[in-house]
Amino acid sequence: MQLGQRSLKALLDLTLYSPSRWFIRLFASIGRVILFMINLEKALAGRRILIVDDLVEARSSLKKMATILGGDNIDVATDGIEAMQRIHENEYDIVLSDYNLGRLKDGQQVLEEARFTQRLRATSLFIVITGENAVDMVMGALEYDPDGYITKPYTLNMLKERLIRIITIKEELRAANEAIDAEDYPLATKLCLNVLNKTPRLRLPASRMLGQLLMRQKKFEQGLKVYSQLLNERSVSWAKLGQAICIYKLGDPNSALALLKRTLVDHPLYVQCYDWIARILLSQGKPIEAQAALEKAIKISPKAVLRQMELGRVAFENNDLEVAEPAFKYAVRLGRYSCHKSVKNYLQFARSAQALLKNPKDRQTKNKANEAFRALDEIKQDYGDDENSLFEAAILESQTHHNMENQSESQRCANEAEEKLSKLSNPKTEYKLQMTEAFIDSDQTVKAQALIAELKDLQLSDQQRSKLSRLDHDLNGEALKRHSTSLNDEGVNHYERGELEEAVIAFDQATSYEQAGISVLLNSIQAKVSLMERDSPDKKILKDTRVLLVRIGEISKTDDRFPRYARLRKTFDRLCRATQ
Repeated sequence: MQLGQRSLKALLDLTLYSPSRWFIRLFASIGRVILFMINLEKALAGRRILIVDDLVEARSSLKKMATILGGDNIDVATDGIEAMQRIHENEYDIVLSDYNLGRLKDGQQVLEEARFTQRLRATSLFIVITGENAVDMVMGALEYDPDGYITKPYTLNMLKERLIRIITIKEELRAANEAIDAEDYPLATKLCLNVLNKTPRLRLPASRMLGQLLMRQKKFEQGLKVYSQLLNERSVSWAKLGQAICIYKLGDPNSALALLKRTLVDHPLYVQCYDWIARILLSQGKPIEAQAALEKAIKISPKAVLRQMELGRVAFENNDLEVAEPAFKYAVRLGRYSCHKSVKNYLQFARSAQALLKNPKDRQTKNKANEAFRALDEIKQDYGDDENSLFEAAILESQTHHNMENQSESQRCANEAEEKLSKLSNPKTEYKLQMTEAFIDSDQTVKAQALIAELKDLQLSDQQRSKLSRLDHDLNGEALKRHSTSLNDEGVNHYERGELEEAVIAFDQATSYEQAGISVLLNSIQAKVSLMERDSPDKKILKDTRVLLVRIGEISKTDDRFPRYARLRKTFDRLCRATQ
């Protein structure tokens, strides 16, 4: 969905320092005097400014304009990576960053990381510059509270006016912001109250700052009073959100939920409301409903790493891998060049991806497996000193190879995981359970039996005891699977010698186990139809064949086994018609 300039500005009403409708009304009412309360040249002189833009012309033009307006200490960065390097090395008073900075890190991620790492002071300004108006971009940037925005194209006078507006408000709240930088929140609260009482035209920004300060100090009753008083005068989305949070923290989740839902009726793009709805629903033991709320939030603002991580986590716990896998995949991609890069995201993505591998012959399945392998390779490259993560990566690599029916590689990776497990000083019980499962999957029965015996002597939680019982059952099932494979091999030998009756008997025994795979079922069907083509169609054999086809179900046309399946199905249909 695309937004025009009017719609874009409507979205930005959700923020404190945007040129929103209240801001426009404010300046219309008091004239242009306030716009020029400060001398911009003096305000910019001596301040350290960072300009971030990947286009040399745009970067050069903005620097020239900033210099004309009074800037005399200006640094530039050509992309998001360089921007964060400079932000970590220097303390900037003003950051002017384009949103679109190329492939590695965008302006939203720069802002997010600067806030997260506390390299951007409360007294500093971060202004987003963009010519884009996509909803996901706008909402994503606003979540991390930029002090303002500038839309392209802009002139020198437009830039001047915007900077004056933003800096004027920032300066009038400077004392409170300095106290926040010093982590003196009681003083910041007192100073903010002074501004609120003495400067009515700053009621909105001062109220928002005061509410946030009170919640930070867990003074939720006072915070609720601030938000409620403001809402008695005018409807403000962020005040409704703050009110709902305070109500929830004071022990009334249902009222908080109701308020959040009402807020979304008037402000359907206010994505933080969905985040808090999900949080409250999780606290009430409603993970399915929480996931639904997070999915709605993601549709509005997909570029928030933490939200993608949370959706992935909740969906995975709900066993909804179709949602969890792309969420973790997106979190990996978004977090790769951000402060939120985490080995946990890589592991969870690989774990979700391998769990979805159903048909090793299918092209899509192969692509998904390769994505999982690449994520695991990144873990080895970027987290080579983390023995715990390397163990989990080896386990997941073994499981992925197993699901792709590559048992030799599955076994190799399982043995690699075993070696890494032996190096851990006090390995988690959960790691031993994972190792047991890997041994079972890689056909290392003796090792699996030894670990199961060891685990049975340990103090386990109810969940761990349940998992151990399942693994013990799976180990017995693996023995049946190997027996089925042996019978299948026997059937193949009979078939190749032309001993069709004996082949049918052997395949019947092999397919009697539910562990029998599609290839074994197809072998049995082929033996049966070959026997009927040689002799004559037999109603009992046809009935048995139909049961096997039902067990197979549908095979994707991209599956290497599909041509064989289609050929056998056609032959079966012809034999059925011959008996009619």
